[in-house]
Amino acid sequence: MSSILIQQFDFMETIVNSTGALVYVIDLSTYTVLYANDRCIEEFGNIVGNICYRSLQKNQYSPCNFCPIQPLEDPLVHPVGTIYEWENQNSINNRYYLFNDRIIRWKNGQLAKVQVGIDITKQKKLEQDIISERDESIRAFEALSDSTIEGLIIYDESKRCIRVNKVAPALFGYSSEEMIGRDALDFIAPESKEFVRTAIQNDDQEPYEAHMIRKNGTIFPAILRGRNLVLNGKNIRVSAVMDISDIKQKEKEILKLALYDNLTELPNQLLLREYLQRNDKNDHYRGLLFIDLDHFKTINDTKGHGAGDLVLIETAKRIRETIRQSDTVSRSGGDEFIVLINTCETDKERAIDHISAVAKKILAELQKPYLIMEYDFRLSASIGIALFMNNEYSIDDLFKYADSAMYNAKANGRNTFNFFDPKLQQMMEIKALMVERLRKAIENHSLMLYYQPQIIFANDRLQFIGVEALIRWNDSEHGMISPGNFIPIAEESGLIIPLGEWVLQEVTRQLKEWESDVSKKDWRISVNVSYKQFEKDDFVPIMESIIHKYDIKPGKLRLELTESLLVKNMQEALNKINHLKALGLSLSIDDFGTGYSSLSYLKQLPIDELKIDQSFIRDLTNDSNDVIIVETILSIGQKFGLEVIAEGVETEEQYEKLVSMGCKHFQGYLFGRPVQPSYL
Repeated sequence: MSSILIQQFDFMETIVNSTGALVYVIDLSTYTVLYANDRCIEEFGNIVGNICYRSLQKNQYSPCNFCPIQPLEDPLVHPVGTIYEWENQNSINNRYYLFNDRIIRWKNGQLAKVQVGIDITKQKKLEQDIISERDESIRAFEALSDSTIEGLIIYDESKRCIRVNKVAPALFGYSSEEMIGRDALDFIAPESKEFVRTAIQNDDQEPYEAHMIRKNGTIFPAILRGRNLVLNGKNIRVSAVMDISDIKQKEKEILKLALYDNLTELPNQLLLREYLQRNDKNDHYRGLLFIDLDHFKTINDTKGHGAGDLVLIETAKRIRETIRQSDTVSRSGGDEFIVLINTCETDKERAIDHISAVAKKILAELQKPYLIMEYDFRLSASIGIALFMNNEYSIDDLFKYADSAMYNAKANGRNTFNFFDPKLQQMMEIKALMVERLRKAIENHSLMLYYQPQIIFANDRLQFIGVEALIRWNDSEHGMISPGNFIPIAEESGLIIPLGEWVLQEVTRQLKEWESDVSKKDWRISVNVSYKQFEKDDFVPIMESIIHKYDIKPGKLRLELTESLLVKNMQEALNKINHLKALGLSLSIDDFGTGYSSLSYLKQLPIDELKIDQSFIRDLTNDSNDVIIVETILSIGQKFGLEVIAEGVETEEQYEKLVSMGCKHFQGYLFGRPVQPSYL
C-alpha cells in the first residue's frame, strides 16, 4: 500500500474516531463484526470477529428483528449503496442511538453493512421534557465511504473550510466547491459571530446554540459542536452542525400557548404580569383597566358558545384598535379583558383625565352593534380602573383593586367605569367577611324565619288567611342584619341556593306542624324564590322531594316568583312553572308591575296571585300615577281571575283607598309586623 493510501486511510481512521459516533462494519452473510472504531470498542469491548447481535445486544441469540435489513428473507439481496436510518435503545447500556446504515462491498468483495450510530440519549430526554414528540434530533451519518457525518465541516488551523460532507452544502445553500476555503465565521449570522469566535477557541467544545446564515442570507438556529485534532502534523477542527429550526418553532408554539389566549391571540394574564414586572419602575402614572362585558352569559345561553366566541374575538379587536401601540390589552378568561394604559403623565389629575378618555372610547366602541351569525347583539361593559405609579402597589393588589372597581361599576348600573377607591376596597373586604359569616350561619342553621300576616277583606271584616315567610339573621357579632344587606350578597355569592333550600324545608316543616293547630291548619305560607334557585335544573325535583318528605297539602305553599326570571328564557320558565303547578303548589308573581310585565305571559301562566309592589302603595293617597297603576293591576287580576294582594300597607288611609278600589288582600305593618311563629 502506497504511503499516500496509508495517509488517506489514517486520515479516514482519524475522522471516524473523532466523530464521537459508533462506527462498525458487519458481514451480511455471517453477521460477523469486520471493523469497529475506538468509540465502539470503548463502549462494548473488542467486538471485531464476534457476531454483532450477540456482542451489541443483551441476551440476543438471533438477528435483531428491529434491524431494517431483516424484513427481507435474504440480507444479501440488498443493493450496494442502500441506506437505512433508524433509532434504537441499546439493551446493554440502555442508551439511545440514531443509526445510519449503508450496504457496501468490503475489502475482499463480500457484502457488508457500515453502521454509524450517534448517541442521542440527551436529545431524547430533551424531547420527552419539552413535547411528546419532536423531529429527530440528529440526522444520520453518511456512510463510511464518505468519511463524514451529516452537517460535518472540517477546518484547517486558520479556520478555513477544507472539506465538507454532501449534506453541509444543502444545509447552507452552497455547492461543495463554494464552501471550500471560506472562513468558519462566514457561516455564522452576524448576531452570533462574537459568541462563536470565542467558543471556537476551545479545543473540545460542548454543544452550544448559535444562528447560522445561508448563502441567500436567510438565518437558521443550530446546535454546534467542535473538536480540535492534529492530523499529519497539522491542526484541524471538526465541526458538526445541526439545524434546530423545527425544535425552535415548537418551542415558540409552546411558549405561545403558555403566554397567549388561544381564542383572541391576545396576551394572557401571565404575560401581562411579566410586562408589569419588567416595567415596575416608571415615573409616570399608569392605569390597569378591568373590562367585563355586561350580560355576556345570555349570549352563550341563548345563541351558543360559537356565537359567544365570535363576540369575544370582535371585542378584542375593538379594544385593540381603540388603544395605542404603547398600551397593552390582554384577556384573562371568560368575558374579561385587562388593559394596561401608559399615560406619560406625572400629574395625577391629568392622568385620570387621560385614562377616563380611553375608558369612554372603549365603552363607546363596545356599545356599537355586533353583527354576528345574522344576529344583532347589543352589549355594554363595566370597567374598573386602578391608577398607580412605579411599584407603589404589588401586582396582586393592582389586580384586586381594578377588579373591585369593576364590580362597583356594575353596582352603579353597568355601562360605566369606576376608579378604585380605598374606601370601596374596605367595603369589598367587609362584604367578603360577611359572605364567610353568612356561609357559616347557613351551615350551622343559625338563621331564622319570621312570618308576616296576610289579610283578606271579606263579609265586611278582615280575616287572617296566611303569612309570608321572611328570613332574619341575628349575627352573634353584628346583631340583627337587614335582609336588604345580606340577601344581595347571598345572590352574588351563590349562597342563595343552599339558603333558599333551607327556607323551603323550614317553611314546609312549619306547614306540617300547623296542620294539628285548629287556628292555623288552613293558613298558607308564601315564600320568595330567587331566580338563581329557580333556574337550577333540579329545582322542580327538589320541590317534589320536600313535599313528599313532609307530606303536606301543596296548595298551602305559595311560591312567589319575580317577573325577571321570565326574561332570560320564557319558554323554559313556563315549563318549570307548569311542572310546579302540576305538583299542586300555589304560585304568585311578586312585585308585579316593576319588571317585565306582559299580558302575553299572564295568559299562559297557571298562577294564583299578583302581588302589588309596595313602591306603588307608599304614595297611593297623593300620587295619581300610582292610583292608575294599582287600578290597572286590580283590573288585570279580576279579568284573569287572580287574587291581588297589596304589600307594604302601613296606614289606614292606604288601606281605605285600596278597599275603595276593590282590593281584598293585604299585607303590611298596619296588620302586623314579621314575628317568630310562636307569637302568631
